[in-house]
Amino acid sequence: MIKLNVWGGAGEHGRSAYLLSGSNFRLLLDCGVKKEGTGEYPLIEPEIVPQLDAVLLSHAHEDHSVAIPLLYKMGYQGEVWTTRETRAQLRTYFANWRRFVERVGEELPYDEADEQAIRYRYLEDEGVSQTWFEPIPEVKVMWGRSGHLAGSVWFGLEVEAKRIFYSGDYTSESMLLQEDCPTEVFTQASMIRENTLFDTPSSKRWGAEELIAINSGQKAGEFITSQDQTSVASEASSSTLVSMEEISIKQGIFTSNGADGAGRANVADAAAISSVGLVDLAIVDAAYGTDQDTQADKLEQLERAIRQTIAQGGKVLLPMPVVGRGQEIILWAQQQFPAVPIVVEQGLVDGMKQLMHVPYWLRDKGEHITGSSLKDEMDGFLTGRGWDLPTTTPEREQLLKKHTASLWFIPDGMMQSSLARWYYSQFSDREENLILLTGHVAHGTFADKLLRVPDKYGVCEVRKIRYKVHQGWKDVERMLHRTPARHTVLVHADRAETDRLKEGLLRNSPSPGTVIHSLSAGDELYV
Repeated sequence: MIKLNVWGGAGEHGRSAYLLSGSNFRLLLDCGVKKEGTGEYPLIEPEIVPQLDAVLLSHAHEDHSVAIPLLYKMGYQGEVWTTRETRAQLRTYFANWRRFVERVGEELPYDEADEQAIRYRYLEDEGVSQTWFEPIPEVKVMWGRSGHLAGSVWFGLEVEAKRIFYSGDYTSESMLLQEDCPTEVFTQASMIRENTLFDTPSSKRWGAEELIAINSGQKAGEFITSQDQTSVASEASSSTLVSMEEISIKQGIFTSNGADGAGRANVADAAAISSVGLVDLAIVDAAYGTDQDTQADKLEQLERAIRQTIAQGGKVLLPMPVVGRGQEIILWAQQQFPAVPIVVEQGLVDGMKQLMHVPYWLRDKGEHITGSSLKDEMDGFLTGRGWDLPTTTPEREQLLKKHTASLWFIPDGMMQSSLARWYYSQFSDREENLILLTGHVAHGTFADKLLRVPDKYGVCEVRKIRYKVHQGWKDVERMLHRTPARHTVLVHADRAETDRLKEGLLRNSPSPGTVIHSLSAGDELYV
């Protein structure tokens, strides 16, 4: 039996940290912070930290990484397994978090020496993506690109006869970044495991398993009475369901390219497998909850908002993270608005250069970006110009006077920096101008305040139109079809939204055996 302790990340946006424990191992998946108020850290159990065997880090974003030094402060002696690109980015995220803590008048709960104490091991050194290796004895791990950030990965684990999938932050709709689908590897693993168990009675295979979820202060050892427990308790047809899985796998029925042409498993085939699942536990990025829009939908909304502002002679301010969606939207905007002046700050240009140096993480050809290869498009942006790069305040002021209808890309998606505040002061006094936010906005940040009470700060319009770097309803549904799990935990969104998504997924579930969990920080799950 495997136990999942949610130290953070489920039922909330931020501080992702998932502890997996078995008879002979303890693994931690990510260890991040929540950038709200004065900052929140995972619900780490200090007595457990020295017993950790390994930490698997999916990517560098602060809500997945920045609490790792705290583990070393608490006595962790092991290694952090991640990619070289993630390691290179962590210096910046650690430094940014330190500045944030100082700005809100708090102190870090760890020292700079704890950052230096981190011992990294690189996933690429163990082999290519989607191949198994053993970071510690009797624990098999594989990884694949998650499409969320250069260097970002998902993880698969095989441990104590269980298979576990952790999506990390995942998207298949990035215009620039490539993702790897885990379905094929888990299907192969399922074939191997089912072959070894083929002559074992199904009652011995699955009948002895129990599921215990401890929610809202429920005592350990008690069975829950929620839909989670009701679903898993229904084992009457387990023999038939396992037989269906054996047949479908052995006959090669399961496919990752369904009739809809969207790379989705055939629903009927998935129904046979999903009752038992390719994996026993999946921790799945569901950050966008019940939002069902595709990336194409979001881009259409962005284009419409920008064209409306440009048509009335306004300027559009687009605050972006230094690396990530900013580079994607810049390349897209160049093609969509070739006659509109574009101004890009240095931080985002540096982010484009950084992506050019890590071609492994990029698509060969950009989604929603027409023309030559993606590398050529990025190189053309960096060398061909056709856009402005201000480096001083006078240069910025001159460009503001020069351009009327125009697009302005600046670093800092939450508008906390002095540069972002300065730009807002230049845009805020004109009704025709637009502040366009395209990603997560943490509570209490300046961007959050602008969204909630824009009239308090100026007269320009403030809108949020999400550009997808996570999964919404249809994406999660597709993942459940393609890589069905016996138990799925939805994470990365607030609890109320996760509850609504769970209810919707269960209504449309292809199998009565599907068990989907909506949990919160502090909860436990036994599988």
